[in-house]
Amino acid sequence: MTKPGTLNKGYLGVYVVGSQALISTLIPVILLCVAGKAAALAALVGGWIAVLANLYFAIQAFRFSGARASQEMVRAFYRGEAGKFVIVMLLFIAAFKLLPGVRESAAYLFSAFFVVYGVAWLAPLVLREQ
Repeated sequence: MTKPGTLNKGYLGVYVVGSQALISTLIPVILLCVAGKAAALAALVGGWIAVLANLYFAIQAFRFSGARASQEMVRAFYRGEAGKFVIVMLLFIAAFKLLPGVRESAAYLFSAFFVVYGVAWLAPLVLREQ
């Protein structure tokens, strides 16, 4: 019988955030060829908003491990989620205030954000299959 894997494996965070970074870079390259520069820029910003927020969460969530650190793990997960929410809101506000043309390409910004965010749900399933 095999031992169950622990929840707190740091490589899972690296795998998920790395997968998100790859996808958030590929989407704008494809859009640059298909839809133009403004769409590619909006998609790049939207994708990297998701990556940066999840990077913060991964750093917080995978700081502690082991049964003795269970309370710290729970606090770190809450801190990571709260921080992720704040980061996403601040970066969206900054994108709409500071980048010209983002309002016209908002569909690309939000689409890339949600696609990259979806990678966080799919990457662990792909990793589990390997």
